[in-house]
Amino acid sequence: MKTCEKCRLQVAGNRQFCPLCQAELTGEGDPEQEAFPKIPTVYRQHTLFFRVLLFCSIAGGVVALALNFMLPQSGWWSLFVLLGLGCTWASLAIAVRKRGNIPKNLLYQVVLISLLAALWDWVTGWRGWSIDYVVPLVCICAMVAMSVLARVLRLRIQDYMIYLCIDAVFGIVPIVFFLTGVLRVVYPALICVAGSLISLAALLVFEGQNMLLELKKRLHL
Repeated sequence: MKTCEKCRLQVAGNRQFCPLCQAELTGEGDPEQEAFPKIPTVYRQHTLFFRVLLFCSIAGGVVALALNFMLPQSGWWSLFVLLGLGCTWASLAIAVRKRGNIPKNLLYQVVLISLLAALWDWVTGWRGWSIDYVVPLVCICAMVAMSVLARVLRLRIQDYMIYLCIDAVFGIVPIVFFLTGVLRVVYPALICVAGSLISLAALLVFEGQNMLLELKKRLHL
């Protein structure tokens, strides 16, 4: 067994570092004595799928660049293909990493998609479609999806109320765009703000006590 000189204890298995102080272990280890099983990550469980997806992404990007070089008069549209692939992988990475917590996953996707939409809008000359349509619609879809999944998966209210509340608060942001006059189409933003206010009101009226207890628990008050 390996030994930690700082903690003065023996550690079973073939670990390189002490699980308590992270100091380097000395001595000979035995992999068969490992106390904790190695749990494969989702990437290892579905390695073929991710490799095929990665290959298709690289191949698609290379083909787009090659065609763009052969037809330069059409503009540098291949850059948008590469950016699209990058955005897809960013969203997929969050979806995989936060797969165990669906409400948090949805919240992260709302923030990521909103930021990426604003980036795309800016890169393409800023026509305002990101704040006119994408941000409000993404917030509305996230709130509806979170409510539906909570019923389907039978989640406890404590497991998703904070994320639903944050998403609802995020959904009120379009009112800033409305008040500053930068919106060209106001109806999606107004629907989003109204839906967010209704969601917040429902949480406060029906789950106000649970929200307070959950906040105290999370903030260690």
